[in-house]
Amino acid sequence: MKKFILSIIIYSISLVGLAKPRVFFNYHIYYTVDHEPYVETALQFASGSLKFMANENGNLEANLEITQVFMQNEKIIAVDKYVLKSPEMKDSIVDDFFDMQRFKLSTGKYTFDLSVKDLNSGEIIEGKFDIEIEKQLKLRVECADVAFIQDITKSDVNDKFTKNGYRMIPYFTNFFPPDYDKIVYYLELYNSIENFDSTMQYVATFNIRKKGTTNNLESYFQYKKLKSAPIIPIINVLPIHDLKTGEYELVMQVFNSKQDTLLEKITPFKRRSIIEIKPIDITNVDIENNFEKELSSDSVFYFVASLMPISPQYEYERIRKMLTARDTTYLKRYFYSYWVQSAPENPFRGWQDYKIQVQYAEKLFGTQIRKGFETDRGRIHLKYGPPNFITDQANGTSAYPYQIWQYYKIGQRSNMQFIFYNPDLVTNDYPLLHSDMPGEIQNTNWRQELLKRNTKSGESMDGNSGIYFDN
Repeated sequence: MKKFILSIIIYSISLVGLAKPRVFFNYHIYYTVDHEPYVETALQFASGSLKFMANENGNLEANLEITQVFMQNEKIIAVDKYVLKSPEMKDSIVDDFFDMQRFKLSTGKYTFDLSVKDLNSGEIIEGKFDIEIEKQLKLRVECADVAFIQDITKSDVNDKFTKNGYRMIPYFTNFFPPDYDKIVYYLELYNSIENFDSTMQYVATFNIRKKGTTNNLESYFQYKKLKSAPIIPIINVLPIHDLKTGEYELVMQVFNSKQDTLLEKITPFKRRSIIEIKPIDITNVDIENNFEKELSSDSVFYFVASLMPISPQYEYERIRKMLTARDTTYLKRYFYSYWVQSAPENPFRGWQDYKIQVQYAEKLFGTQIRKGFETDRGRIHLKYGPPNFITDQANGTSAYPYQIWQYYKIGQRSNMQFIFYNPDLVTNDYPLLHSDMPGEIQNTNWRQELLKRNTKSGESMDGNSGIYFDN
């Protein structure tokens, strides 16, 4: 699988403006029962990066002009140009949407040109990729690349998202964040009729191993018995809720009853699991020299406190008690243990990467009375990363100054928004007023709260007001 992002993600805060569409692209090469190759292209559109305008029904929608071109030696071999309409926007929200196309092509090397134009804004993004289609060898069992799937349902409808009776929405990365508890993937096996011996049995096995090792992890072994067919489709679901943070390989192998290996396919992927600080005896922890040099008796209070935005809520009280006790040796051991568990491959590197984000939050969001990570904006930045867009309204006359942060993706959720406001007009603290992200404040009256600046009724709400709801 190949995956590309057609617009550059800049990891800094930017204001809403004439942004280019944000589009994810990948492709897979498959073969028909007659061994004819075809390329399946997939696109995902971040709705928050597109301009929506009223259609003939008065509803808001985006309109995209998409051009896909396959070329060899500057000669056009296949081309498709079409207009794609987004789902209509309802209640100011629309999820990301998708498109898939299939191109029948011969074996060989191609230059693929992709152009996406937002017809409402006029903005265009373009990409150019090299694609090679190899000739299928009938003398051996072969398979397509593993395609990760984010949503799959049985379907009798024969459309461009349907394969072998299943409607599949592709997953456009090989990174699986904490809120993904399983990996769903699809692949196809070819040439079994030509290469399976009717006197033997065949099986496909699936394992996970750490990248750079040859030992399969226990508890992740799966297998499927195989029967010869022109194409053998395989859909598999692999639970990963207990898989720790790290880089891994999904290993698929095909064996016969003599234990001969007919095929091996290795697909890399990355996992980030939920950071949990398990109850451990930290009195016997030996701290690495790197941590000892960086953690002074004064700075350890700051750095331990900065863990709260990325810690589970049940750890909050424990951290507060440790900070109050002021045992610097205990704090250092706790801090070191935290990073050993959350970044076991390289604890010091994990801390240094997070430290950069903490310093960034301090610079942007720190106030005279609160450190950057203690503010709501700093906490959200550290917990979910930088937003894709910020609407900054600092000089309105009828509403308190406010910011709306928009995230294209947080885990499996699309188009999440966080509304911060500055009701005291002095501290620049900007507490969180409302968000549609589960686990954060939900305040359906947030618009009215912003407009209380010029009203006499009631007091403005603080950052802890509102109704909470669980994940």
